Amino acid sequence: MSQGQFWEFYYATTVLASPFMAIFMTKIGQANLLKLGLALVGTSSLVFGGIDKINDSVTFGIISFVLRGLQGVGCAATDTAVFAIASSRFTKHLGKVNSYLNSCMGVSFMLGPPVGGLLYSWADFSLPFLLSALLCFLSILMVNLVFRNLRESKLAADNHVVSPKVVFTKSWHLFSNIRFLWILVTAMFGTACTSFLDPTLSPYLSHKGYNDTAYIGVFYMVRDVAFTLGTPPVGSLIDTWKWNPNTVLLSGAIVAGLGYALIGIAGLYFTTAITARICVSLICIGVGQAPVFSATLPAMVEEATALGLRKDDESCGILAALQNFAFYGGLWAGSVVSGYVTYYYGFPISTGLFGTVVIVVALIHANIHVFCQKRITYQSLESLDMLQECQE
Repeated sequence: MSQGQFWEFYYATTVLASPFMAIFMTKIGQANLLKLGLALVGTSSLVFGGIDKINDSVTFGIISFVLRGLQGVGCAATDTAVFAIASSRFTKHLGKVNSYLNSCMGVSFMLGPPVGGLLYSWADFSLPFLLSALLCFLSILMVNLVFRNLRESKLAADNHVVSPKVVFTKSWHLFSNIRFLWILVTAMFGTACTSFLDPTLSPYLSHKGYNDTAYIGVFYMVRDVAFTLGTPPVGSLIDTWKWNPNTVLLSGAIVAGLGYALIGIAGLYFTTAITARICVSLICIGVGQAPVFSATLPAMVEEATALGLRKDDESCGILAALQNFAFYGGLWAGSVVSGYVTYYYGFPISTGLFGTVVIVVALIHANIHVFCQKRITYQSLESLDMLQECQE
């Protein structure tokens, strides 16, 4: 199996595990789910540090994929718990808190590859994984300190445990709403913008004469820096300026789609200034990713509240799990589709086509949002007219 399939397996396990994390959260609580996820990631990283001593390639591959799958499950647990805590504890500042969390994720994207490569060059294969495991276990201790006074509303304190049927019923109630469903669809296509370039940008740049691996890595860092710097203002737009999260989400998807379309159009019609146009496109993609990642959860919470879902820990866990499902589903689909489409149509056409699809999805989202809003307004006016007639 290739390195790309190795990453796809991680995304796939995270997607499959995410919906079940809302059920586990109702049984063990938010903080305990966070610690469980950190323990899984830490343990798998610790074992990863020693598998380089396995000489048999088949055994090495099997163990690698099993450990990568455990990391995916651990990631599903930690992400669900973190965003559930954010949505249930910071209801008035969810946009800002969510944007800060995504900024931290952007910093990890920037620092992970160079720091890991540096540790590998200093020592050996084991050191990056051992250090990652140590950080995970230290984080468990920090969770115990920070959340020791957190009252879990997993309802165990009230001698009540939520059944999986209740969780899936609520999830289906959300999925059956076209506006909520399209929030997830837009988020999925928006996050696919992150992974669509990963399998194809490096070969394209190498084909254009960029053979320095470190120099190619700078291109990816341009996108990550734009994403990291772009997330905090998004929180202010939602919380301080009271922008509609749906509008922020679909605007980010359009900007990211334009970044891809720019890569495709420029690649077809311009053969000079490759560095400049790729960097401009990556900045657009990174800036567009910031609203997609930061506005999805506030948009989901707003729509779920309008549908009558209470803002308790159980509902917040469901929303966080569905967000994870959409995010990692997009990351998985983006990496899978990218390789096949680029193989048959080439890098410029595939990126331009993908960018166009993302823009179309965002525009459909906008039209659905406007149509449903007008329908709600019409029904409200109709109810008001009937009330006035009854009063007369």
